[in-house]
Amino acid sequence: MRLVGRGDDRIRATHTKTLELTVDAAITERATCVLAVAVHPEPAQPLAGPVRITISAGGETFSVQAQANSGWDPAGSAVVRRSPLRLPGTLATHADAASSDLPRSLVAALRAPGTVVEVTVEPERTQQRTVVLYAADPTRPFDARLRAELDAADTVLAEDAGARALVGRATPTAGGPRVLVVATRDMPGRSVLADLSTVPVETVGLPARLAAAAASPSRGPLLLAPDDADPRGLLRTTPAGHRLVLTTEADRLPALLALALDVRGSVTATLTQEYAPPLQVVDGQVPELPSQDTVHICFGPADERITLDPNVRAAIAHLLEDGVATKTAAKALADLTGLSRRDAYDVVMKLR
Repeated sequence: MRLVGRGDDRIRATHTKTLELTVDAAITERATCVLAVAVHPEPAQPLAGPVRITISAGGETFSVQAQANSGWDPAGSAVVRRSPLRLPGTLATHADAASSDLPRSLVAALRAPGTVVEVTVEPERTQQRTVVLYAADPTRPFDARLRAELDAADTVLAEDAGARALVGRATPTAGGPRVLVVATRDMPGRSVLADLSTVPVETVGLPARLAAAAASPSRGPLLLAPDDADPRGLLRTTPAGHRLVLTTEADRLPALLALALDVRGSVTATLTQEYAPPLQVVDGQVPELPSQDTVHICFGPADERITLDPNVRAAIAHLLEDGVATKTAAKALADLTGLSRRDAYDVVMKLR
């Protein structure tokens, strides 16, 4: 893809986190990330996957490597971000440079009014394994976003008949590192569960809460808590074998993970934020969040050998409070749950 614009004497190129190619015909000096004005794409086609973006003007060039956003709207401006946030207008994320990194000789060329600025965006191949979970609408035609994801994919997995109808005639060669999983029913991801906890995951067509569940490396009954629900109360009462999606503020996340560890005995969880890709919780530690916005977290099913459903936990706790011997309580727990006597004894000792 090629974008063409022109220079402007108000271009500064000093922003440290983004660069922008704007459709506006003029800018102010506050637009420190802008590199060209009056930009239009030729052709108007979004891309996906790894790309190289090359900016050229006045005989000077500079290249940036990034991850293309298939949801970019070619009718608008194009922003390239260092961060993973796919905000509206974002052409690419995870960039290895921003406008402040441009050579000053190129910036001088960009500041010459009327200078032709050419930007090429070319796909790049990489060995980094990535899974893209695409929730497709079977009632919509084969759209530009799905086309872009298919073009970037090395392997395409259609998880249901509707998905096969959409992509069956456009499946790339199997076996490569970028895997596109398409589904029109339920949430995509069943066919790549083993990968979801170990490789970067992108989601397309899912709201943030459902994206957290789709990217979870485990399956099981799913409870989606309302946004205004009490996360701590639900953690204490949801059956151990269920997945649970909660919504919380970013600054409350550490305390919620600590409670999950106490109540469930272990923590496997997937986080999402609006416009951001999913992140996995490792060893109960909060990963670096791309923003301080609301967090949606999907807790995986707990290990039922060390975690009790709330009602069973309460029953055993009452027995212990009434002075019942550990051995007797362990036998009752084994009878109730099917745990081995050894595992039941260990759980009761932990409760005591």
